Amino acid sequence: MEDPVEKTHSLVHLDLKGAPPRLGYFEQLFPLLSSFGATGLLVEYEDMFPYHGQLAHLRAPHAYFPDDIVQLHTLAARNNLIIIPLIQTFGHFEFVLKHDENRAVREIERYPNALCPTHPDAFPLVSRLITQVVELHPNDQFFHIGADEVWHVGKCPRCQEEMETRKMSSSDLFLAWVFKVACWIKKEYPHLTIVMWDDMMRNMPLEKLKSSGLGELVEPMVWQYQAKRFDLPSDVFNRYSAVFDGIWVASAFKGATGSTQFLPPIQHHINNQLTWISVLSEFKHQFKIYRGIALTGWQRYDHYAVLCELLPVAIPCLCLCLRVHSHGSFTESDHDFVSQSLGFSHRINVVPFPRPQVIEQSVSFPGHKIFVGIQMWSNFVCKYQAISNSEGMLGWFSDYLRARNFTNPVQVENIMNSINEVYENLSELRTHLIPWLMEVFYKDTVDEWIGSFVDPILEKLKSVIDECKKQIMIGGRVRDYKKIEY
Repeated sequence: MEDPVEKTHSLVHLDLKGAPPRLGYFEQLFPLLSSFGATGLLVEYEDMFPYHGQLAHLRAPHAYFPDDIVQLHTLAARNNLIIIPLIQTFGHFEFVLKHDENRAVREIERYPNALCPTHPDAFPLVSRLITQVVELHPNDQFFHIGADEVWHVGKCPRCQEEMETRKMSSSDLFLAWVFKVACWIKKEYPHLTIVMWDDMMRNMPLEKLKSSGLGELVEPMVWQYQAKRFDLPSDVFNRYSAVFDGIWVASAFKGATGSTQFLPPIQHHINNQLTWISVLSEFKHQFKIYRGIALTGWQRYDHYAVLCELLPVAIPCLCLCLRVHSHGSFTESDHDFVSQSLGFSHRINVVPFPRPQVIEQSVSFPGHKIFVGIQMWSNFVCKYQAISNSEGMLGWFSDYLRARNFTNPVQVENIMNSINEVYENLSELRTHLIPWLMEVFYKDTVDEWIGSFVDPILEKLKSVIDECKKQIMIGGRVRDYKKIEY
C-alpha cells in the first residue's frame, strides 16, 4: 500500500466554523469525494471539537463528541481518505478569544482576531488545544497549525517591549512564535509533519526565512483563490524551495468569492484549479516533495461572519474541481461525466449569473434537496429584486409618494399581485427548506440560514404588501393637499 505521507494528495477542506454537517452526511459524502479523486480531508474544527477540562468552554453546544471523531476517522479510512486536523494557533483565533476566560490573551484587547505571542498564558493555551486534538487523531501523520492572516502582530505593549529588547521586527515575532509552536509539536509528536498557511511569509526575505529555523519544522501551504492571475511575488517559489523541502498549495471550491455568496460561481473555481495546474507545472519540480493540493471550502470568512455557500450547494463545483485535478484539464467530456454522475439531465451550469436558472429535479448527490431549494430561493429573490427595481415600483410606488399617500390604485394592485405571488412561493419554499436543511445540519445552522437569508426577504415582502393594501384603501384620494409638493 502506498505510504500516505509520500502520496500526492487532493484534500477537501471541511470548514466546521459554520454549518457543520451531521456525521450521517459525511457517511454519504465521503464515497463520492473518493470516487472523484479526493485522497484526504483537511478538517478545520474550531468550536466543533470536543474540548474538555480547561478548554470545555470552547465547545459549541452542538460540538462533536469524542466518539464522533472516531467515527469520522472510520468513515474516512473506509473511503481511503486521510485526515489532517487544522487548528489555528495565532490568527483567526476568534473561537477562543471571544470568551472572557481568554480575553487577556488577545494581542489587541478590543479585537478577538489574534493572540499575543508574548503573553505568559498564550503558549500553555495553544499547547493544550493541540494536545487534545492530537489525542483524538493518534494515527494521523499531518497537523495544520493555521497561522494565516495574523493582522495584529507586535501591537501590545508587552510585544513592543520584547521587540525593542531583542531588536525584532513584527515579522521576526511572527516567525519566533510559529517556531516555538512547531518545535514543541516536533518534540512531543515527532511522527507529525507540520503544515501552515504561507501568506505571512510570502514577502519575507530569503535570509530571514532561512534563519527562522522553520525550514526544518514545517511545510507551507500556498493559497490562492483567483481565477486567472495569482497575487504572488514572482520569486516566492524560488525562496520557498531554498528553505522548505515539502510544499502544499490550496485552491478553493467555495467560500472565496464573497462573504455573502450562496451559489458558487463554478467557472471561477474551475479556472482557479486550471491556473494552479499551470503554476505547478512550472514550479513544483523545484521542491524535494510536492505534497498536493487542498481544495478549500470556507463556510464563513471569519468566526463572526454570516454563512456563505453551504457545502451541499457546492458539491457539483467540488466534483468538477476534483475532476480537473485528477485529469489535469477540463474538457467537454469531463463536464459531461461529472454532470451525469451527479444526476443532472443537462450539463451543470458553471455560470450562475444571470438568474433565474433551470431547476434540476433529477440530481441525486448527497444534499441535493438543499441544492435545488437554494436555487429556487435565489430565483424568488431575483424576482423580488426585479419587481423592486421595476418601473411600476420606482414610478408609482416610491418612498416619496407613499409617504404622502399619493398613489394610483391601478398600479398598486399590479405591484401587490406580483409581490404577493413571490411572498406565497417563498413562504411555501421555507416550509420545505427547513426539513431539507435539518437532514444535513443542526438546528442552530438551520435557524441561522433561514434567519439570515429567508426571513428578512419575507419581512420586506410582507411590509410592501401591507403598504399596498393601505394605499389601495386610500383609493387615490388626496387627503391633505399640504403634503403634496409641486
